[in-house]
Amino acid sequence: MEPIAIKHLLDDQEVPAGLPEPIGERLALILSARSRVVLLAHQGATVVGLLIGCRRRTTTMVRIANVWIDSDRTDVGTIGRALVAALEQWSLDTDVLTWRLSADASQDDVPDSFRELAGIAPPPPGARYTQRRLRNDGSTPHSITPIYTQSTGFTCGPACLMMAFAGLDPKAGMDRSLEVALWREATTIVSMDGPGGCDPYGLALAAASRGYGTHVFMSTSEPILIDRGNTEPKRDLMKFVQSDFKTRVFEAGITVKERAFDIAELRDALTDGSIAVVLVDQRETHGRTAPHWVAVHAAGDDHFLVNDPWFEPDALETPVDVVDLPIRDAMLEKMSWYGETPYRAALVIEWNAA
Repeated sequence: MEPIAIKHLLDDQEVPAGLPEPIGERLALILSARSRVVLLAHQGATVVGLLIGCRRRTTTMVRIANVWIDSDRTDVGTIGRALVAALEQWSLDTDVLTWRLSADASQDDVPDSFRELAGIAPPPPGARYTQRRLRNDGSTPHSITPIYTQSTGFTCGPACLMMAFAGLDPKAGMDRSLEVALWREATTIVSMDGPGGCDPYGLALAAASRGYGTHVFMSTSEPILIDRGNTEPKRDLMKFVQSDFKTRVFEAGITVKERAFDIAELRDALTDGSIAVVLVDQRETHGRTAPHWVAVHAAGDDHFLVNDPWFEPDALETPVDVVDLPIRDAMLEKMSWYGETPYRAALVIEWNAA
């Protein structure tokens, strides 16, 4: 019997012949996705197995989305073990520390037999996912902060505020009504193609008005996010609104630290029970320069857990790909600068239980 050979399907390659039609169609849909990982098991010239994974390059986690093994083969277990071994080597080469499986069988198709070969436990009741950490090279952070995916292209800030609220207070609700209400209170930006997002001062006021302890890190005293306006009147309006928000923040007694936060103090804040809402550049995650807010809610020895309210179905992503994202310190350091003259902004949110 010929040995099993595992090959990566590269970006410029087409769907191989011989796959079952549903598997081939699924693979064709995600060929251009920047986050996809495809391993093909060959026996001679015949494809006998396939694994599709999804991984953002900013994280140390891959979600195993689809596994197919030709059931007509007598050595199904051998094929599965070869795929697992190849995934282990790829993970070692690319700094992937965690394998994740969605608990929703309607989203992904991974047989229990392969899950067992991969050493991943069944999902606990009510869990969104199950996962396996490959190397025990540091503490594993834990958080109960839920995911909320933004319902518009411009409400990432409000979505992150809601996740922070719910992570600090399990009784806090998350729904579209609150998402839009927070956006109406905190929006600063008049964007190039419609409604825009929120600045840190508006978000801080919205959080403080709901009883949350809030302080702001802002590394510049100049107006920010002005590049999102494509005409001078729009930019002038944004500066005016932001100036008003900033004045109201100081009047409300909200602490503003006019300097860039550093990674160590962000970790200290999370260790003390706070949750951070951090401005990042989507260049690292999605290959385009754009400001975006994420919720940073737990910290381990050398990485953070991040909830991103934005996911891209066209890139193979699901909500399971944007919750509890493990991101190394160095990557978060790189992501959390924005602007032609780079600046850094974040809110640290605490729950005042009184």
